[in-house]
Amino acid sequence: MRILVILSVFTFFPASLLAQITVQQVTPEEAVQDILIGEGVEAFNITYTGSPIQLGFMQGADGTDFPIPEGLILSCADAANVAEPDCFTGNDVPFGEGVSGDPDLLEIANDVPGLIGQNFNVSAVNDLCILEFDFVATGDSVKFNYAFGSDEYLEWVNSSFNDIFAFFLSGPGITGPYDSPPDFPDGAINIAQLPDSDPPLPITVSSVNDQLNSEFYIDNVNNVDICQDGFTVTLEASAQVQCGETYHIKLAIADGSDTALESIVVLEAGSFTTSATISSSVPDAPPSLPPLTMLEGCVDGIFTVFRPNVDEQDTLFLELGGTATELDDYTEIPDFVVFPDGELTLDIPVSSLPDDLVEGLEFITLTYDYTNACGEQDTVIAQLNIQDYIPPSIDLPAQLNLCGGEAQTVDATPENGFAPFTYEWSTGGSGATESLSSNDGDSVFVSVSDYCGSLVQDSLAIIIPPPFVPTDSTELCIGESTPVLATGGAAPYTVEINWFVNGELQEFEDDAPPFIDEGGYVFTNQFEEGLFEFVVTDECGLTEEIVVEVGTCVTEIPNIFTPNGDGTNENFHIFGLEGFPGSRLVVYNRWGTVVFEDDNYRNNWNAPDVSDGVYYYVLTRSDDEQFSGTVTIKRD
Repeated sequence: MRILVILSVFTFFPASLLAQITVQQVTPEEAVQDILIGEGVEAFNITYTGSPIQLGFMQGADGTDFPIPEGLILSCADAANVAEPDCFTGNDVPFGEGVSGDPDLLEIANDVPGLIGQNFNVSAVNDLCILEFDFVATGDSVKFNYAFGSDEYLEWVNSSFNDIFAFFLSGPGITGPYDSPPDFPDGAINIAQLPDSDPPLPITVSSVNDQLNSEFYIDNVNNVDICQDGFTVTLEASAQVQCGETYHIKLAIADGSDTALESIVVLEAGSFTTSATISSSVPDAPPSLPPLTMLEGCVDGIFTVFRPNVDEQDTLFLELGGTATELDDYTEIPDFVVFPDGELTLDIPVSSLPDDLVEGLEFITLTYDYTNACGEQDTVIAQLNIQDYIPPSIDLPAQLNLCGGEAQTVDATPENGFAPFTYEWSTGGSGATESLSSNDGDSVFVSVSDYCGSLVQDSLAIIIPPPFVPTDSTELCIGESTPVLATGGAAPYTVEINWFVNGELQEFEDDAPPFIDEGGYVFTNQFEEGLFEFVVTDECGLTEEIVVEVGTCVTEIPNIFTPNGDGTNENFHIFGLEGFPGSRLVVYNRWGTVVFEDDNYRNNWNAPDVSDGVYYYVLTRSDDEQFSGTVTIKRD
């Protein structure tokens, strides 16, 4: 009945578009060494209890309401559920992999009702996810940031379904009521407590919600950005430790009473540190940017320096390193910082500078040396990366052919730039792709801006192609151009040419490209004899076949031509000469003076410098056959 109620509630809300947050399954070793542990802490003896899917690395929460941008997830179900597109089809713990029963967690879950004036009871703790390790710190305290979230919000507040988590710490100087490993015989304490609560109050859906301790609660009933109905603000777990001594911590979360509607706790990446450290961060980075990476001229970063000794050291001298160059790639970073009285941290903003160079990934390191709580010289270091930024560009086709009059889809996803992108089409669309039809006018424009605010624009013409029409098959003399083979359709066309001699397919070398003439397709080539099959295809995929038979034509020489500019019979055109390149023509006037000669006559003489009258010609064809006679030039 309980699950049915929740499903009916979910149906009132639209699916959330989770384009930012991602979760990757990790091993326990990766979870501790690569994600959680920061400066000044060494971890070892790592163990894990639970299904592998309950442990994950979350990224991409920058810019969302979830308070931790990236970190380690411990979940009562599949850690990847928080990034599910529709938020209610996530995976449960696989059958046989779920672990139940932890007396300390069950005790803490049942301590909560009495502390908040309620009387419900948690019958069991199930789907346990427990990550444990030993550690040694070089300072006198340890701390880390976390946030708790749950799908039990808000329907199951003050009920037996009181999911619970705890951070059990044991080691030298610590005496507590909870179980600890044999090497730490004085018990453990729970450092996951509501800030300034007296007596200490564990954090559950019943102790932090919209009614109780609401200043620590963020409602997310519509599952915006992350699949959790509610979660806490960022909280800090901390404890005093002895420098150089070994401690043990047990990070645990479980379902209360049932195995439904998971809860999570997210531990901020790199935040498990000791008192003296330096950290780096990149606030408000786009989700596709790698961790701790600035984007040149667009996304900036911060080095945060932590004071190592509150009472003794107020000045820290910093050492700058890395492959990036100060003042060329990023703004100036001071050589030292001075902590005002009572201040424990100082932020050093770093702005990346654009240089229009493609340099690959560069980085900055910031280091300082100090005397740790063990009385030893120690060094801490933090790093920021700088990634090149290349402005976006888009390249729409010059025209869009609506083949058959049907709508077509155009993609304006840019090259380069940095996501997320914003699209604005003149048609009103706002996505990367847009379906365009004849109703959208003769042309369409799109503007695209990226995360850095760079704006690019492009346009295309919308064309409804006319009918694709072939010419009739025809005959040609060798050397002549074809007539228009095809008109209409969607240009440009492609052509396949098959040449047959006596029915045998020949190899044909295309040494003169086709061209469009007055809206049609024409082919020019010094043809050989034979049958030419032209298969012409337009951009819409329509195909037509035209057959042209080519042979050697009889040479016919006219006895008159009229170069008067009317466009008809303007040249001394010798028919059939196209098949005999290299033919020589000499023209004489009545006194035997040469007025024109050409060793490779191409029907191009229009008598520009001679008067009307009768002239004598001698044509020596390239096969050495000779023709002679008279031709009259008449302009009137």
